Amino acid sequence: MTTSSQSTPTFLEHNGVFVLDTQHMGFTGTIATFLVPSKANDGRFILVESGPGSTVKTIEKAIQDAGFDPKALGAILLTHIHLDHAGATGNLIQTHNPDAHVYVHERGAKHMIDPSRLMDSARRIYKEKMDMLWGEMLPIEASKLTALEGGEGGESFEVLGHTIKAYYTPGHASHHVSFLFDDGTLFTGDSAGAKVNGSAVVRPTLPPPDINLELYDQSLDTMRQSQPDRLMLTHYGQVLNPQEHFDKVSAANHQWAQLILDDLNAGLEDEAIINHLHEVSIAELAADGTSQEDIVRHGVISNDTMSVAGLKRYWEKHHPEALVSS
Repeated sequence: MTTSSQSTPTFLEHNGVFVLDTQHMGFTGTIATFLVPSKANDGRFILVESGPGSTVKTIEKAIQDAGFDPKALGAILLTHIHLDHAGATGNLIQTHNPDAHVYVHERGAKHMIDPSRLMDSARRIYKEKMDMLWGEMLPIEASKLTALEGGEGGESFEVLGHTIKAYYTPGHASHHVSFLFDDGTLFTGDSAGAKVNGSAVVRPTLPPPDINLELYDQSLDTMRQSQPDRLMLTHYGQVLNPQEHFDKVSAANHQWAQLILDDLNAGLEDEAIINHLHEVSIAELAADGTSQEDIVRHGVISNDTMSVAGLKRYWEKHHPEALVSS
C-alpha cells in the first residue's frame, strides 16, 4: 500500500546527489535534473539532464537553494535530447558558464549544435502550446560538446573528478545513453521507465517515434549487468531496488504493448484504445492505493495518448506481421 506524496521542495539531497525539481507546468515531482558536486568539493558541479527550456528560472533557483552558484556549472550530461531532458542546456550554459561542457550521444549531438529541426518538429506537434510547454532551446558550440558512443561495456570518461561510464541504452530513443557514476548511481533518463514518489507502480515511457521493445529489453539487460546500487529516474527521483525495478519496467512495457496490439487487432480506433489503456492504468494505480494526486502525476510522466501512438507505430513498423489484415 502506498501513501500520498507530500509537496516536493525545490531540491532533495540523496547521499551526494541533489534532485532538482523543475516544477514543469506547476507539477512537482514529474521532471528532475540532478546536481552532482565536484569530487574536490570546490563549488563546481555537474548537471545530469537540464530540464525543459521553459523551466530555466526554476532550475536556477533550485541550484541556489541547494547551496551552489549557477556560474559554477562545469558540465551537463544528457541522457537524450528530448525537450524535457535537454531543452534548457544552451540557455544555462550561455547564461552562466560558456566554458561548461556537454556530453550527449553522437546521434543527438548535431541537434544540440543546431536545434532548429528538433524545435520545428516539436512545434508541429504542440502548436500554440509550444512556448508555454518547452520554451526556447539555444545552440551549443561544437567545441563544447563531446559525442558519446556508449558501446559494448560502456564508455568511460572523467568529469570534475568523477569516473563515469556511459552505456548506450536505446529503445525509448535511438540517441539514449545512461550514466553510471563511480559511487554506483545510474542515471537512467527514460531507459528505465517512470514512477512517482508515493506510488510503487512503474509506468512505461513509450512515446513515438523511436520505440523499439527489443532494443528496450537489451538496454534493460545492459543496465542490469552494470549492477548499479541505485537509480536516478528523470521521472522521478531515487530508486533503491534496481534489479526489481528493471523487472517491473520490462513487464509493464510488454503488458501495454500487448494491450495495444489486441485492441488494434480487434479493430478499435485510437480514441477507444487510449480510453482502454487509461482505464487499465488507473485501475492498477488505484489497486496499489495510489493517491489521486499521484495518479495525476503518473498521467503527466507517462501520457496514455503518447503511449498508444508510440506502441501503434512500433507494431506497424517493426512487426506488421502481428497485425490482423484489414
